[in-house]
Amino acid sequence: MSRKALVKGLTSLTICSILLTTIGACDNSPKLETCKFVEIEDAEFEVEAGDIDVERGEVEMVCGDKIVDVTWGEFRQKLQIDPGQYKSNLEAFKRQVTCMIDERSRKQEILCKGPGSGDEFVTLKFSYDD
Repeated sequence: MSRKALVKGLTSLTICSILLTTIGACDNSPKLETCKFVEIEDAEFEVEAGDIDVERGEVEMVCGDKIVDVTWGEFRQKLQIDPGQYKSNLEAFKRQVTCMIDERSRKQEILCKGPGSGDEFVTLKFSYDD
């Protein structure tokens, strides 16, 4: 093999390596992680001197490396399912609903599918667990 052919081959190999590295580093495709349901929490009312704190009912789940809460209202409105009916039967709720999170997204949203969404995933807003 001539020196010119060797240099040309190495140059092509170097360009290919750089492109593959760049494509991998710039990959913005979603990285979906399945959420695991932890608890269906009742609404809470805390009363302290001069302060009333009201928390809505929430579904707590672990999504990737995040612990998140989604209000019952989000499930009712977007999936037509009432988590309150499943407070004492989390396993039945798990059979009805599937949720995922895009680990690369900065939005506070998860994707869920349930009986009221057909085969489509819908977006539910979440808050971080406190």
